[in-house]
Amino acid sequence: MNMLSNALLATLKSPLTKWSSAKLSDFGVGRKLSYALVEGRLGFAFVPDAEAPDFVPEPGMYVRKLFLHAWKGPVETSLALASMSALTQLWIDSGGEVEMPPPKLAEALGIEKGETVILIGHMKGIIKDLLDAGASVRLYEDDPQLRCEAKEMGVEAYPGSYILLEGEADVIIATGSSLLDPRSVFAFEKIPARVKALIGPTATIHPYMAKLLGATHVGGTYVPREEQGKVLSLLKAGYGYRRLLRAGLLRKWFAKAS
Repeated sequence: MNMLSNALLATLKSPLTKWSSAKLSDFGVGRKLSYALVEGRLGFAFVPDAEAPDFVPEPGMYVRKLFLHAWKGPVETSLALASMSALTQLWIDSGGEVEMPPPKLAEALGIEKGETVILIGHMKGIIKDLLDAGASVRLYEDDPQLRCEAKEMGVEAYPGSYILLEGEADVIIATGSSLLDPRSVFAFEKIPARVKALIGPTATIHPYMAKLLGATHVGGTYVPREEQGKVLSLLKAGYGYRRLLRAGLLRKWFAKAS
């Protein structure tokens, strides 16, 4: 097993032990997001353009079996993270403590003027928040169009593969979607920083799992039960995260990794 599989399984066995025998009741892969229904709760995660996976789960499969396939392919990894998202919804429902709505990220992470922030994955709103706080931002992003957009905002931007050449920073912020390959986790392990945060819809993971991956903070997305049917319908229709957020169907949350 690899580090992501180990973290998924360890989280299922420890803080989420109540759902250690949870099964995947339904799943799907849309244009932008995958989704998973686990114990009646919906989770989703970013899914990249990719060939059909070698492994396809089946309804009724134990989630722990799906977790074994994380990092074996982008679709398998996305579905594993979508399933963890569903379990995290259940945990929040049962009283899991998160800040909702969350404070502004720069404020929540204590980012001060002049500090260096490494951003793994493009997040326009977060870039603006960091620049407003006076931080110096370096972005690592695979999409050249998004790198150009970031440069227009006054940010240094490099291909994602360059991240492991970094030496040190005050803060590292990685998108949850960066978990689809090992680079962000290796960056957390290799690059010294006082704060290491996982943020975004694909970072809807239990804080315990975030800590196992080297993060100090995590911020994800909550699907209110009363909106779950609408969210699922839109996911099946191929809508993305921003559309769901603009429709007021989701809630953001933030927590310390512990």
